Amino acid sequence: MLCYVTQPNWVVLEVEVDPKANGQECIDKVCQQLGIVEEDYFGLQYKGGKGENLWLNLRNRIDRQMIGMPPFRLQLRVKFFVRPHYILQESTRNQFYLQVKQDLQSQKLVTENMQQTSVIAALMAQAEFGDLQNKNIQFNHYRNLLQGWAEPNHLLLQSIATEHEKLQGLEHSAAEYRMLQVAAELQNYGMEYHEARVASGDLIQVGVGPEGVFLCNDKLEQTDKIGYPTIQKAVHSGRICNLHIVNDKGEVTEMIFKLVSQKAANALYRSVTEMHSFFRCDTVQVAVASQFSRDLKGTFASIFNEKTTVGLEYVFDIRRTCRETYDHVRRVLYTDKVQTCQSNKEEDNKNASCNGHICVCGKDRKILQEKLDRFQESVSCCVCRDAEIETVFFPCRHVTCCNNCAAKLNFCPMCRSKIEDIQRIFLPTIQNTV
Repeated sequence: MLCYVTQPNWVVLEVEVDPKANGQECIDKVCQQLGIVEEDYFGLQYKGGKGENLWLNLRNRIDRQMIGMPPFRLQLRVKFFVRPHYILQESTRNQFYLQVKQDLQSQKLVTENMQQTSVIAALMAQAEFGDLQNKNIQFNHYRNLLQGWAEPNHLLLQSIATEHEKLQGLEHSAAEYRMLQVAAELQNYGMEYHEARVASGDLIQVGVGPEGVFLCNDKLEQTDKIGYPTIQKAVHSGRICNLHIVNDKGEVTEMIFKLVSQKAANALYRSVTEMHSFFRCDTVQVAVASQFSRDLKGTFASIFNEKTTVGLEYVFDIRRTCRETYDHVRRVLYTDKVQTCQSNKEEDNKNASCNGHICVCGKDRKILQEKLDRFQESVSCCVCRDAEIETVFFPCRHVTCCNNCAAKLNFCPMCRSKIEDIQRIFLPTIQNTV
C-alpha cells in the first residue's frame, strides 16, 4: 500500500507499507528516509470529509482512518513544538524551520511588529540564500519569503536587508537555529487551532498549546486563556467537546465547543489531552495510553473475550512526554555514535596504516568528522554549548549542563523544577570515546 507524505516544503516522499499497517510504521519509514531520530515531535495529518485537519492515530490502522482508496496522501507536520535548544538533530531542526516558515506564510503564526518580521525574514534569507550580495536580487527573494505573510513595502524590505547584512558569514544551520529561537518567542508558537462555535453561536478559533487552551478571534488574537491546571477534565460526544474548568472560587464551570464534525470534536479532545501529557506530565499516564473504543463487531466479540483486539481503536497515540523524548533521543544518539566510532576504528585498523598510525583519508575522514561533530553536540552543555556535560541536578536528576553553568542556575533548564543540589559526574569524553 502506497502513502504519499508531503513535507512542509512540498517535497513528497513515497512510502510503501503493509495494507494492514498502522500509522507508526508509516512515520517510522518517513523519519528513516529523513534521518530523524526525534520522531515523537512529529505526526501525520490528513483532510477529513469536511476539510478539517486531522491527526492520523499512529496506533491504529491507516486504511480505517482515511477516506477513499490508496494511495493515501498525508502531510508530515510538527505536532509538539519544543523549544529549539531541546532539538538535538540538524535534520529535525530543519523540519521545524520548514514548518515555522509555512505557518508564517499561512498566517497561523503571527509576528507582532515590523522588527520581528525583519529579523525572522533576514534569518530565513541567510539560511536559504547565504550572505547579502546584490540588494535588487535579494529584494525579490524577500518578496517571495513574505508571500502571504506581510506586505513587502520598501520600508520593510530595506529593514530586512539591514538585518540580513548583520548576518554576514552565518552558516545555514546556525541561521535556522536562530530563526527558531526568535519564532519561539512569538505568542502563538506551537499552537494548534480548531475552528468551533461557543454557546453564544460565535465562531472562534480554539488554540491548544504548551501552556493551555486559548480562545482566539478570526485574526488569531487571543481573547481568553484557560491554563491546564484549571481544566478538571475534557469530554466529547458527537460534535461537542466540553471542558470542565475550575474557577478562582473553586466552582466548576463547563465550556462547550461545537465543531464541524465528530472527527473534529475528537481531534480537539485528543489535542488537549496529548498536549497536556507531552508538556506537563513526567510520564504518559496509563489512563491515557490505554484508552480505547470498539466498533460494533469488536463490542460483540468482547462479550466472549474481553481481551480481544477485534475492532479495537486507540484514542491517543502519544508515547513519551517532552522530558522522556529528550532523554530517549540522547541515549539513542550516544549509543549510535559510540558504536559507529568503534566500528570505524576497527575497520581502519584492518585497512589503513601510515607509519604505524591509523590513516583515515578522503571521504571516510569527512564522514567520521561529521559523526563526531553530531556526537559532540549531543554531549555538550545545553546552556553554553561550549563545555561538555558534567553535572546532574537533584531532585529532577537531569543531566544537561557543565559545571560552570550549573553553578549559575536556580532552576533546571529541562523541567523548570527548583535545583536543590548539584552533583559532579564524569561521562566518557570525546577523546576517550574515539
